[in-house]
Amino acid sequence: IIRWRTDQAVTGRVLYGNSPTALSSSVATNTTTTEHQIALTGLSLDTRYYYAIGTSTGILSGGDSDHFFVTAPLAGTSKAVRMWVLGDSGRPGPSVRQVRDSYYAYTGSRHTDLWMMLGDNAYYSGTDAEYQAGVFDIFPDMLRKSVLWPTIGNHDAVSASSVHQTGPYYDIFTLPKEAEAGGVSSGTEAYYSFDYANIHFICLNSESISSIGS
Repeated sequence: IIRWRTDQAVTGRVLYGNSPTALSSSVATNTTTTEHQIALTGLSLDTRYYYAIGTSTGILSGGDSDHFFVTAPLAGTSKAVRMWVLGDSGRPGPSVRQVRDSYYAYTGSRHTDLWMMLGDNAYYSGTDAEYQAGVFDIFPDMLRKSVLWPTIGNHDAVSASSVHQTGPYYDIFTLPKEAEAGGVSSGTEAYYSFDYANIHFICLNSESISSIGS
């Protein structure tokens, strides 16, 4: 699933392919909105795809070597996996930028297969503006190419309801409540699981869901 936002309501379209100069496939919607969410299906496993986002009349971003994603391998596959795990990263400023730059320098050209945020992703109240400042403005390069798997923290929960799955946290992320990425269906985006290679991940909500079925 590829998501993006526009400042005006337009129809959305994703073009994709195995080369940034040959985006031979596309998926479009007929819905006019500012919040775009398009699912790509029929993709090959463990494969790099390049993409561009736009409208029926043109490309807004992408179509270059910086806009790509790599699909997950077959569940159970034994392979080296590069994960970037961030906790309590939601304060925009020099410290988080130093952490970001240190990781970029360390990983170099090695692709980040999984990117995880462990909560308190946006200080202090998890508002939309705080997510813009603490996530989108800080990590634009990584957001273009690696899937971000988030966890809700107490600061994120100030502006979000896990019981009703509403608020900025739930508006920004699309999470696999029906086991779309493997694992077991939770029936809610408040907690979820997924598979990558031979690893099974479980994301728990210890902030605002007291028990399964609440």
